[in-house]
Amino acid sequence: MKKNITLFIVLFALSLCAHSQQVSLFDQKGEAVAYIDYNKDATVFLFDGTPAAFLEKNGIVGFNREFLGWYEDGIVYDRNGKVVGCKKEALSMYYKIERMKSIQRLAPIRPMTPIAPMMPIRSSIWNSMLLSDWLLKGK
Repeated sequence: MKKNITLFIVLFALSLCAHSQQVSLFDQKGEAVAYIDYNKDATVFLFDGTPAAFLEKNGIVGFNREFLGWYEDGIVYDRNGKVVGCKKEALSMYYKIERMKSIQRLAPIRPMTPIAPMMPIRSSIWNSMLLSDWLLKGK
């Protein structure tokens, strides 16, 4: 019984360490739908475990080499400077409780990254596309 409790404590502590290197991303509805895993080279995963994109400096690039947008100050911007998502408390809005993350699928090999276009003026207007759909443009 003591071995089981010790094993549980060790596994729980390891999961907390791994989780601390993950930043959840919320859509305009306040739902956590994706996260950046800094333990996995800043890969962006959907909560269902699908690898969708990765961070290169402050740019977000799809595995199909498409430059999707930027991640600055905890906010995800599309190529037009509109908000697509954010980390918790980066914007003043209602955030829902995060659901459980699924097991991560194997991420594809990163392609050569394209040259990032010049970032447009950032806007506080939300893009009409959901964050998960926007990220999947990079698959």
